[in-house]
Amino acid sequence: MQENCESEGEHKQTPWGFWATAGFSCVIAIVYVFVQLILFVVFAVVAALNTKNLDIEVFADGLQTNGFFLSTAILATAPFTIGLVILFAKIRPAAGRSITLREYLCLKKVGWKEISMWLLVVILCAGISDTLTYFLGRSVVTKFMLDSYTTAYFVPFLWVALIVVAPIVEEVFFRGFMFKGIEHSVLGPAGAVTITALLWSALHVQYDAYGIISLFIVGIILGIARFKSRSIYPTIFMHMLQNLIATVEVIIYLRVVPTAV
Repeated sequence: MQENCESEGEHKQTPWGFWATAGFSCVIAIVYVFVQLILFVVFAVVAALNTKNLDIEVFADGLQTNGFFLSTAILATAPFTIGLVILFAKIRPAAGRSITLREYLCLKKVGWKEISMWLLVVILCAGISDTLTYFLGRSVVTKFMLDSYTTAYFVPFLWVALIVVAPIVEEVFFRGFMFKGIEHSVLGPAGAVTITALLWSALHVQYDAYGIISLFIVGIILGIARFKSRSIYPTIFMHMLQNLIATVEVIIYLRVVPTAV
């Protein structure tokens, strides 16, 4: 019998409420941006030491799509994001018996059969999305992904950051900590699914409106998977697969169209 991430009996469910969750999430976002700003300064100093008359505006624009900077930023911010999520979840005042960290983040074990079902959903949705994108006359592979891949310097570094670390961190934060607080507010599960999808897609400012809308739909699917499975394990693997598909498409595109970039 599978575990349930929801508390039962004397183990009273006590996640933070909506406003506390929103406040702590803002703190996490501020720290995330601050760490990225520090990295930007470090990269800028290194560039200035190696380039005469560095145009900081041009440098900043280029850094937004620099794969090496992106990988470094993901790996550097991950410990801070995960650490703060754990801290804010653990300091929740007890009411009866306090909710455990495992329950708070919904780290419920899920069978591979259920996970495989959700992975098939990702593959199906990716196929539908790519087909629609193609018939709309848009490139399936975005310029951001191409630029990031071709400026990664050490591609395996980018793979680890995009396919492994980013999905874990984002799912723990959005479908774990944030989802839990919203779900147990007056907004309920529907509000949790919608708001986390909206904020998660808005985080990806590197894409245009079409890309962000596409990610919002993916976020809704991830939220539904989180609610149905009562676990973030399926959403982590779904997110990993989504990023893997996008990465493989870039590799294929560069092989077929070597002069694309």
